[in-house]
Amino acid sequence: MSVPGFHILAGPELGQTGADSFFTSPAGKALVAICGAIAVVIVVFGVFRMINGIGRGRPGEAFKSLIFALLIGGMLFNLGLTVQGVKMMSSLVGKIFTSVDQVGNSGG
Repeated sequence: MSVPGFHILAGPELGQTGADSFFTSPAGKALVAICGAIAVVIVVFGVFRMINGIGRGRPGEAFKSLIFALLIGGMLFNLGLTVQGVKMMSSLVGKIFTSVDQVGNSGG
């Protein structure tokens, strides 16, 4: 269900479908391109921070900077994978809450 000119991006069981349809729309393609460019900038900045950290004698800080830059850059570069990751994490949290509720109710 959608209104002409608008896409429904959220709702019960519409998250993945809405995200996929948004990523194929012109605005979604523009957002994917912008996020890809930002991802490249973040990774390049992380590499320069790593080189600077190693030069200052802080290899742990340099390695941490590179890992986080790669993680954030990867999430921005592949938005479809990010949406799937969010879906998996929400499913995991839902299962945790369900199991805690079942344990709480079984105590009598």
